[in-house]
Order: sequence, then C-alpha cells, then structure tokens
Amino acid sequence: MYPVEEHPQHSRVLVSQLREVLTREGPRSRAVDVVDALQVTSTEFAQVWAEHPVGWRYSEHKRLLHPELGELTVYCQSLLDPEQTQTLLVFTATPGTESHDKLQLLSVIGTQKLSPA
Repeated sequence: MYPVEEHPQHSRVLVSQLREVLTREGPRSRAVDVVDALQVTSTEFAQVWAEHPVGWRYSEHKRLLHPELGELTVYCQSLLDPEQTQTLLVFTATPGTESHDKLQLLSVIGTQKLSPA
C-alpha cells in the first residue's frame, strides 16, 4: 500500500505507536502479547523495537499505491477517539490533481478490477 522506500518510516511509526499503547496499557495488556509475537516472527520488528522509537507520527501527506490506479498523493487527517483508543484516518486529495481524479474513480469502481482495453 505504501512505496517501498517509505517502509522504514512506516515501521518506526507503527512501532512507536505500539510502544505508546504498551506504556499506557501496562504489562498485562494485549500489547505485550503483540510485541512478544512480533519479536519472534519478525526480524524487522525486533530490530526496530530495539531502537526504541518514540513519538514518531505520520506526516499529513501520504503516498499510497493502489493496485489498479497506481500512486495517489493524499492528505491524511487523523480523528482520535481517546476513550476507545481508536483513530479514523480520512484521506483527501487536492481538487484538480490526478490523485483527486483517481479518488473519485475509486468511489465509482469500488473494489472492481479494471481490465485492460
């Protein structure tokens, strides 16, 4: 979903967020089980976890790779529900851009596959 060159950044953000949940929820939280399982199954996770990244956040602008439409550059707004510890990500694109046109097309085609002409 994200360009390969951005994977290290996303890994650090996700590990930072997991560390934040673990700190907030404590040693008896489900986050401990997630960390333990990932350390056993993912070398990349274990390496990033050992770096102790904290405070990493996603930027407001993202590049996404759609399997049918290719790259989209979007603005990402995060809406947080602190009581449920949930975040809703809202993606928009600047009107008049290719990414905006692609998002509009997605609202029509949904999950359909486009066949070559």
